[in-house]
Amino acid sequence: MEKLLDYFVPEKYEINLGINKFDKKIGGTVIVSGEALKDTLKFHAVGLSVNQVMVNGEKSDFENKNGVLTVFKAPLGKVEVLIGYDGSLNENMEGAYLSTYEYKGATEVIVATQFESHYAREAFPCIDEPAAKAEFRLSLTVPEVDGEVVLGNTRVLNKKKYHKVPDGKYGIFHDNEGKKVASSFVEYEFEPTPRMSTYLLAWVIGRFKGKTVKNEHGVEITTYCPLNQELDAVDFANEIAARSLEFYDDNFKEPYPLEKLDQVALPDFEAGAMENWGLVTYRESMLLAGKSATLGTKKSVALTVAHELSHQWFGDLVTMKWWDDLWLNESFASVMEYYAVDAIYPEFQIFEGFFTGDAYAALTRDAYSDVQSVHQEVHEPAEIATLFDPAIVYSKGARLMLMLIRLMGWGQFCKGVADYFDKYKYQNTVGDDLWAALAPYAEFEVGKLMHAFIDRPGYPVITFTDNLKQGFSNYRQARFLLDEEIKGESDWPLPEITEDMSGHYVLNLSDEQFKERLLRFNELGLEEKIRLLIDRNLVAKAGLVSPASLMPLVWEFREDESAGVWSVIVSIIANLRIFFEPDSDEEKEFKKFVGRLIRPGLSKLGFKTRKGDDDNVIRLRSILLGLNYYAEDEENLRKLAEMYDEELIKLDAEIREDIIFAKLYLEPEKIEEYIEKYTKEVDPEVKFELLLAGTIAKDEKVLSKMMELLEKPEIVKPQDQLYLFVYLYRNPRSRAKVFAWLEGHFDYVREMGGDKTLESYPRYTAGVARTEDEFRAWKKFFLPKVSDLALARAIRIGEKEITARLKMISKYQDEIKQAVKEM
Repeated sequence: MEKLLDYFVPEKYEINLGINKFDKKIGGTVIVSGEALKDTLKFHAVGLSVNQVMVNGEKSDFENKNGVLTVFKAPLGKVEVLIGYDGSLNENMEGAYLSTYEYKGATEVIVATQFESHYAREAFPCIDEPAAKAEFRLSLTVPEVDGEVVLGNTRVLNKKKYHKVPDGKYGIFHDNEGKKVASSFVEYEFEPTPRMSTYLLAWVIGRFKGKTVKNEHGVEITTYCPLNQELDAVDFANEIAARSLEFYDDNFKEPYPLEKLDQVALPDFEAGAMENWGLVTYRESMLLAGKSATLGTKKSVALTVAHELSHQWFGDLVTMKWWDDLWLNESFASVMEYYAVDAIYPEFQIFEGFFTGDAYAALTRDAYSDVQSVHQEVHEPAEIATLFDPAIVYSKGARLMLMLIRLMGWGQFCKGVADYFDKYKYQNTVGDDLWAALAPYAEFEVGKLMHAFIDRPGYPVITFTDNLKQGFSNYRQARFLLDEEIKGESDWPLPEITEDMSGHYVLNLSDEQFKERLLRFNELGLEEKIRLLIDRNLVAKAGLVSPASLMPLVWEFREDESAGVWSVIVSIIANLRIFFEPDSDEEKEFKKFVGRLIRPGLSKLGFKTRKGDDDNVIRLRSILLGLNYYAEDEENLRKLAEMYDEELIKLDAEIREDIIFAKLYLEPEKIEEYIEKYTKEVDPEVKFELLLAGTIAKDEKVLSKMMELLEKPEIVKPQDQLYLFVYLYRNPRSRAKVFAWLEGHFDYVREMGGDKTLESYPRYTAGVARTEDEFRAWKKFFLPKVSDLALARAIRIGEKEITARLKMISKYQDEIKQAVKEM
């Protein structure tokens, strides 16, 4: 891939923009100073109309073609390039885009940005590569709107008001008939940014309300939400932000370099959140936690905020040179979020969620032969979007960082990280720079260990050749695979092997070793219990032991009171479900088994949240009630439905989701009311619960109503369309119909969600398909698209994943059906 940094090295941008959200226009001038390395300069400029180029004050010839602006006959050395251009604001959540919400009967329009990974080029001409760091001086001129907030990465330096159209902005602030779009305009000039990459530049324009706090280190933190949200919903985000910055300051020994941090909840946002330096943007559900927020939502918000704020160091202060080292940002942020939240809220027992969530997801995804490595080469822009595989770059990378931290010790690790930031702040790095900084503080070869796991896909399965009581010295290892035969030997360096959740490997215990562990299960630590169950489930999926052996295994835990243990049991049950035809007599028997499995726990805990319930009890009750919905215990569902209140906010927040599900299960005619409530609801958590209830319903008419929403972005926003589709596809009653819809609407899906979302469709559908008919439909649709770089890897892995699943079903289905009869 041609890199434009080879032509011109930017040092400073002066960006003077006019933004007209009423007519979706953006434009102005960009003055970029730097060093010309060649007499032809190139800038990224996708979808922009360039009207003038001047080099050192003189007009220059240029060509704007295929997303690249080429400037001819530039002098070598220090130059200043002025580019005048016009563009448009889009609605696909990339570049500079429009977002909306309803407030007091009117539509409020927001302008926001999402420049990661390579979308700054859609908003202004630039060298849109992470190594092209520069200082940015931003000026935004907008029509004056009462109560509007205009935010940038840094504080506002100057603010000017105009009653006439400002010079150079005629085309921006007049409509197609030549009329001014406003009677007055305001120019916001922001303080210069630190030296940073283009993808971290950001602005937000719109009507918000917010609260400001100052942390103990003097940083001013303001969290904003749209006017239709409750203002107290920002309090928790302010608290976790303030304390997270303190945690990172103290441990990284490099103070947060800005005077302020703004956090903004956006109604339309493609990702979960984005770490723009000093102006972090979030999906509403990832930032807001009001009075009715569940414990789960608070944990999610805490982790998301802590993740994005760790990026202010890992990613913003020190940035990868190229996107193949994206993990330098995401893997570290994905483990730092847990360390920060655990330090701030130890009562959350947050690492349990890491082990049963991220670590488990990484083990599952990383067990396919064509999966990407954490460090992945990128040759074309279309491939950049495929890097954001959450189970690999985020979850596996985080698991590897946890392994490294535990081997080194937290204190030693932080010493190395402090050296890393001190040496490379405001610069770009590769992985070896970090390993070199950590090496003096480790008693093993950091680079050798991390290269082995980061540069290649997969991980080992460990089989012991002696009794575990005698230690871990005698073992053999092979690459663990779910889609191919496990054979041969592998050579991952393993400084130590433990039975906790530290290492990225699977322990293949013999039946004797496994039974010995079960006999003293209560003596094991929580991580040891979780690993024992996770590893057994995975070796069963690989056929190393019979999946039928999982039936009596889960029965052993029917009275266990650990939410962490039950989180794994849920996954085991989900894996066993694939062996049963939906609504068959055999599945009904399996559902009865699940009902008996959860009965002791539900009888003891009850349905309602009680005063004094701790984190474990709240999570365990939620897990058991979720399994109850699958088991279809109508007596329990009726009890839940009787708790329903039309004012959803009055419901017990921790079981509100289960009440909503049960009510619709027993009264499917309420779907119209649910959709109406969804349309009017502003609480993101309640909205999601209403949406999910419709997608997991049993009634065909309910599912038909939900499918209609796939083409109603005015009801289900484009940011949520993927969730709607995925949950409908997971439901066997709507799977065929929703896939047929996808076949006829793939261009629509691409337009609504953008390229970063696209590969989720082959990936998530491959994770669900379980019949030959579903596989034939999947192959017919996706295999012809394998030449699309944005889809290729997901399609290759998906095909093998479904093949392996069908093989497993065919081999073990009768055995598992017999096991159900015997339980």
